[in-house]
Parts: sequence; C-alpha cells; structure tokens
Amino acid sequence: MDESAGLVQSIWSRELNLPPSCIEFCPAHPSYFLVGTYNLEKDNFEPTNDERNDDTEASQIAQPKRTQSRNGSILVFRVDGGEIMHVQTQVQSSALLDLHFNPNIGYQDICATVSSTAILALFKLVPDTGEKQPLKHLNTLGISALSEGEITPSEGAEILFLSLCWHPSRADMLALTTSTGHVYLVHLSSMDNGWKLHSEPVIIHTLEAWTVTLAPNVGFPGLSDEPKAPGEVTFRVFSGGDDSKLRFGTFNWDATDGQLTETLPAVEFRGHDAGVTAILPLFVDDNGVELFITGSYDENIRLFSLAPYGRPKNLAEKGLGGGVWRLKLINLIKDPSGDLVWKATILASCMHAGARVVEVFQTKVGEFGVSVKGRFEEHKSMNYGSDFVPGGKDKLTIVSTSFYDRLLCLWELKLP
Repeated sequence: MDESAGLVQSIWSRELNLPPSCIEFCPAHPSYFLVGTYNLEKDNFEPTNDERNDDTEASQIAQPKRTQSRNGSILVFRVDGGEIMHVQTQVQSSALLDLHFNPNIGYQDICATVSSTAILALFKLVPDTGEKQPLKHLNTLGISALSEGEITPSEGAEILFLSLCWHPSRADMLALTTSTGHVYLVHLSSMDNGWKLHSEPVIIHTLEAWTVTLAPNVGFPGLSDEPKAPGEVTFRVFSGGDDSKLRFGTFNWDATDGQLTETLPAVEFRGHDAGVTAILPLFVDDNGVELFITGSYDENIRLFSLAPYGRPKNLAEKGLGGGVWRLKLINLIKDPSGDLVWKATILASCMHAGARVVEVFQTKVGEFGVSVKGRFEEHKSMNYGSDFVPGGKDKLTIVSTSFYDRLLCLWELKLP
C-alpha cells in the first residue's frame, strides 16, 4: 500500500440505527442514494472480538455461525452540498445483503435488492413527484416462487441471496448468488410480474458464492452479443466464491422460451489466496482480450487479462490493507497518445482498512500497475459499501459506510 497516498477526512458523518451492508447512488437521480441494512437480533447473536475483526474467513454479514433472526431496512438519502439528508426508511422483514440500480437507459430508477431469506425485490425511485416517500415497492418474490417451486429450502436449511448484478445491456436480466454456492439467472418479463429464475445454476462454487458479474460476449470469435432472435442473447458470467476460486462461462439464453445453452463450459481458476469477493470488468481490447479486476479476502486487488479460449493472466496486483469486498469503476480513460495507454480509477471498499481510491493503468511500454490515490480510514469496523456521486469532473464526492459502528460518512477527493 502507498503510505504516501493522501489520507482523507470526512466533511460529514452520522451513526445509523442499523448496520449498513450495501449502498448505491441512483443513475437517474444522481443526488439520491440507497443504503441497505442488515440487523442480527441481539438475543440470538452478538459478535465476538475475533468475529468483528475477521476478514480472512467468510464475512460475518453473510455466513451465519448459528441460527439467527435477521431484519433490515432500505434507507433513502440525498446529498445536499456538504451534508446528507435522510429522506425515507423502508423497513424490511429480512436483512439486505446487496442492492443495485438497473444500468440500462430507461430503467435506471429501478433498484433490485437481495436478502437473508432468499428474496429478490424491486423498487422504483421517483423523487421528482415531490412525495415524501419517493421509493416505491414494485414486487417481491422468494426463491421458491421465483423457481416455480423447483427450489424450496428444506426445514432448518437456510439459503441466503448474497449478491446480484444486472446485465449491462439487457434491462430484463439479472444474476444472483447464494450461500449454497450457486449462481442463478433471473428473467423479468416486466418489472412487476412474470419473474422466472432458472432452477439450474449456471455456475456452482463449493462454498458461498460472494459475487457475480454479467458481461456482453464481445471477445469470442463467432459468438456475438447481438441477438440471433428476439429475446436471445449470448453473454459471459464471472463469479467468485469463498472457495478462493474465480469461475467464468459463456451462455446463450433465449428469454422467449427459457432455453439456456452453455456455449463454452465454465472454467475454474485458482489465482487468489482467499475468497474472491469482487469482480469488475474493464474492457475488451482490439484482439478480443478481456481485462478485468478482482478483489479478495487476501487483501489484494488484481488486474487480469483473459484471451479468447484462454485462462486469466495476472498482470498486476497490490495489497490494500484489508479484504477487498467491493469495487466500483469511477472512470476509464483511454489515451494511446499520452503517457498511459489507459487508466481506470476505482473505488474499493476494503473491510477493516476502510475505503481506497486506486488507479490501475498500462504504460506505453506495456507495463501494468496499481497505485493508491486516496485513503479514508475513519471507519472503525468493516467497510462493506462505498459509492460516489455520479458525474463529478474535478472532484469525487464519496459516501462510505461501516458495519458494526453503523457509520455513514461523506468525504471528497480531488481528481488528477
């Protein structure tokens, strides 16, 4: 870690009522963001000192050590200058583990959440109406209803939905992961009904599947992301698990008849020293080589290249001082005529080490590197979620959270 990297101080902070587990700004309404909370009832669970500080094993928010009662909430906030204003609280009967807004144009006010009771829910953020409760619930379904009864947890056997992601160019498609190590695809025929989860997982890990990413399949000769028929799409799935493995495969899915075909078999890659907790695709170069970044409990951020039909190659890595739980792309600049061929600025949530702003780059002589540009270390427990106000040019406005001390912080960092 670069000790010379600037240590940033908060300009605003407050303690929340419940522990925050995830956060994201709304692309359609950039001053608004949501926070998901995860509450373990104290009668059933009180973390030990070892559990509070442990980020080398499975995360405490997602791997129960005993039967627990969980609940949570969705909090709506608005950034107003140098302050954060609380707008709304949506109480939830189960704890939230992940939430993401749909990235597709026309749907960027739609947010999906996943919870500790294997429930997927959709909400719509509509602050422009002037209502006091701008977050509107659209629909909620559990794993049994989503799979039309094909997946029903047996009594005493828990299934948690741990993470989710939207397809970057298909608004009706998302993937989610489970505590049983499975990665599932979900089709949304509309935002409020007609949801279908494919009961056969596209990828299976031997332990918890912490993260999943869907990527358009543009890097493989003869396999285009352009639909071959209405509703048909070819795409790639990347997932990471507590088994320390990165897995990825290529699939073709016809949403009209539900047919899912494995175009290229899923590949298992052992390039991490602990659980794989974050995956961030960057871009595919002119030769079809895909560049992506991973985060791990082993405290490293890594840059990989993946050639068509090949295996990942580690191009650069750097220790960030804590388990890298989430990665968010701030910007990607390609300038072959400059000193760097490209550089990506990334916000990393690093568990007990706080948040980091890092730059990943390639030089003109073909070298790859990672450097830390900013550090925020006011959090006294696990930083599971951070995000930034979209659209900033000269300055980043960042909101970060921490779990056990229930802290919500606002801070700023100048961009180079």
